[in-house]
Formats: sequence, structure tokens, C-alpha cells
Amino acid sequence: MATEVYELKIDGVLNASYRQTVLHFQGVGTNANDTNAGGLSLTSGFVANLQNLFLLTLPASYSLTRLNARRAIPTPSNVVQVSNGVGNIVGTRGSNATSQQMCPSLFLVPAMGTKSGGKIFWPACPQGDMNQSIPSTAWQTAISNFMTPAIAGFTTSGITWTLVIYSKKHTATAGITGFQFSPFVGFKNKRRKPVGAT
Repeated sequence: MATEVYELKIDGVLNASYRQTVLHFQGVGTNANDTNAGGLSLTSGFVANLQNLFLLTLPASYSLTRLNARRAIPTPSNVVQVSNGVGNIVGTRGSNATSQQMCPSLFLVPAMGTKSGGKIFWPACPQGDMNQSIPSTAWQTAISNFMTPAIAGFTTSGITWTLVIYSKKHTATAGITGFQFSPFVGFKNKRRKPVGAT
């Protein structure tokens, strides 16, 4: 059994606009020679443990279309894809997004001794949940309901997955001690190169 880092890409559509959220999970109990099994474990674990909580943070105008999982380190890796038709799996909080251009993000606080934290760009913010760049208390609670079990971890097919910060520059990971909303709400051009938990 090995401890490895996998990348999970969550692809979606907000009305007609493509969205991608990238998360990294450390898997304890993976088989270094079978990345297909690791990818299947991560995608099925996400669906079973986190997907509904993720959708509870998003408006109905967001549709989750695909999950992609692959081992990030070490490479190479097989890529596991789970696809859904547009409109089959949608957000369950509110009806529409606040704005097509709005780019809310979370800052991931790393463990002591790590030089930099991570960031997750959220696909959208439901109407009424952002006022003068300040997220509503109810939306913060919905985000926390997703992040808390993601950080604490879940076990699927004998592999325990925990959300981590992954640095492509240093090819290294760090544990997450907490998270906070970015004080500035960015716009879509900031997420042209999808980044999450890096």
C-alpha cells in the first residue's frame, strides 16, 4: 500500500459558460501499480461523500458534467472519467448565479512550515449570497459543510482520501489546517488557467 496524491477535476457548465474546479487529495492505501483503481476510488468516494454537499453551494444554473481523476505524483497515471449529461446533475442552492463573471475563491491555510497556501476557485455564487464582496452567513455555512469532511477525509475501497494543498512548483503537498474566503472577489479572467488546492 502506498500514499499518493491524486488530482480531481470537477467540470461543469454555468448556463453556457465552462467551469472547472481542481482539487487535490492524498490517498493512503493506494496501489502504486494501479492508478485506475485509485481514480475509481476517488471519483466514487467524491460522489458518495462530497458531491451533494458541493451542489448545495451552487445555483441550479450550474450543471456538473464530468469528474476526472488521475495521480498527480508520481506520474504517469491513467485518467478515470465519470461523465454526466448537461442538466442531469445541477446545483441545489438558489436558481441563478450572482454573475457569470464573478469568481469567488477560498484560501487554504497550510500547516506550519509551509511557505504558501492554496486556493480553490468556486464555480459560482448563488444570487443573494454575495453582498459587496462579502459572502452570506448561510453560504459560508454551506461551503464549510463541504470543506470540513473534505479536509477530515473519507474512505472508499480501502483508500482514505484527504484534501491537501499541492504545489506544482515544488511537487510537494501540505496538510490543510483551515480555510477562509478571499476578501476580494475576482473575475473570470483570473481563472483562465484552472487552479485549485495548489
